[in-house]
Amino acid sequence: MKTVFLSVVALSGVAFAAPTINSVLNNYSYTLPNSPNYGIAQGSIFVIFGTQLSNATTGLQNVPLGTSLQGVTVTASVGGVAKQAILYYVTPTQVAGILPSAIPVGTGTITVNNNGQVSPPAVLIVRQSDFGILTLDGSGTGAAAVFDVGFKFLSATNSTKPNEVIQIFGTGVGPTTNDETIQQVQSNLTNISMTAEIGGVPAEIQYRGRTIFPGLDQINIKVPTLSSTAFGCNVSLVIKSGSIASNTTTIPVSQNGGACPLPPNGNTDPNPTQAEINAWVAAGTYKTGGVSLLSTVGYNVRDVNGSSVTNMTRFNGFTASFNRLSGPGLLPFLTTPPVVNPKAGTCVVVTSATIPNYAITPLNAGPSIVSAGPNGNQTATLFQPGLYSATVPNTYMVPGRYTFTGSGGTDVGAFSGTLDVSPELIWTNNDAAKVVTRSDGITVQWTGGDPTQLVTVTGQSAVSASNFATFYCWANNPDGQLTVSPSILNQLPASPVTGNSISRGSLTVYSYFATRLMAPGVDLFTASGEWAVTVTSQYK
Repeated sequence: MKTVFLSVVALSGVAFAAPTINSVLNNYSYTLPNSPNYGIAQGSIFVIFGTQLSNATTGLQNVPLGTSLQGVTVTASVGGVAKQAILYYVTPTQVAGILPSAIPVGTGTITVNNNGQVSPPAVLIVRQSDFGILTLDGSGTGAAAVFDVGFKFLSATNSTKPNEVIQIFGTGVGPTTNDETIQQVQSNLTNISMTAEIGGVPAEIQYRGRTIFPGLDQINIKVPTLSSTAFGCNVSLVIKSGSIASNTTTIPVSQNGGACPLPPNGNTDPNPTQAEINAWVAAGTYKTGGVSLLSTVGYNVRDVNGSSVTNMTRFNGFTASFNRLSGPGLLPFLTTPPVVNPKAGTCVVVTSATIPNYAITPLNAGPSIVSAGPNGNQTATLFQPGLYSATVPNTYMVPGRYTFTGSGGTDVGAFSGTLDVSPELIWTNNDAAKVVTRSDGITVQWTGGDPTQLVTVTGQSAVSASNFATFYCWANNPDGQLTVSPSILNQLPASPVTGNSISRGSLTVYSYFATRLMAPGVDLFTASGEWAVTVTSQYK
């Protein structure tokens, strides 16, 4: 084992207050306590996150391991049996160790003693087996850190194939009778009931047990026969202990190995399936990426000496973004329109109080993304972490096929895919949106756009940064018009008026179309285009 298999966060500082435990997680899956597959397996490596856990920081310890580091001990107690954990490292905010195999299965407590200061007990759920798969980026989601038979990591250019044996690492296979402080004797723990699935197809487990390192497990799996449509760079890998599933990860699989195949473009649904949403919510994180073309016509209404003046502008854009989302708002974000699954004839209103609470971490997809279309090539460069942008001519976006390519970076692998851009959408009665009387409603009309896609009508009005509302309504493109009712518009605040100055909101009509692409390291990756028309509107 290399030290990459255990994460040590080096933090400095001296602390003397009582320690506090925030969470106790599997060292590789990071499965959260509210997940149905949460638990710490007997004999597995776990990590405690908290504060004042240690007054010093140690490196990763080699065998023989001990139960005390820098005056820190960890005690687990279940069913009247108390044991001290075997420690790998300590820092002020993290402690990693092995839960002794002798701890009984059940619900108990765990405490940290930092040089005589003992934390309040935290809940500890112990299972016989609850496997966590090591991932390439150490987050517990995305691409699994899997070796082929030649001990090379699987990747977009080194995929596995049916009937090949792959080697998976992690922790949580189950208990052992070995001395867990010293180098381990490898043995196949066939008494532990475990199954594996690759691409949803059962796969034969040929070995499940320890490596030579305490707590670190290895599982060897024979890749099953898959249908040709199942091959790809992000084929699902799940290992189950009975009914308890590991973290959901992915591996690249192709018919003959080598570079993994990308799916056919132009016919993949950009909306996630319920199974995908369930997996991402259970994992606690969701990695998203997208490349996007935009053409917007703007009618900017200004107030000059008591009269309104309208300027028309056109803007074309080419952007890409890659982020990891996590936090308590992940489920509503993934299940609430307009993010997913909008339907014709429906409307939603989003206010400052209803925005889901989630954290965003940018992902690196390399130095640049290239778009090649009917009007030539454009390159979007890194504008800020996770966001790529290009300054393109206002004539760049036209109907036709565009190909997007990226060389890949530290978080997202290389990709290539296409998007077919539809005819432009024209908002034919946009003058009606310059002043919107909320109690009257408003009807918008259009021509053009993609007849197979929805047309979205959206508007926003704000009193302040913390007091605003946005509505979204959808219609089938062939309908040619949509009426937003007073019941929707009345949920937006009136545009503030100060003297002759009006703080206008906006009303936009757009045609959005997208297709799903594939990129290693991303859960859902889309290529999209949008024809939009926006009017700066006064809401009365």
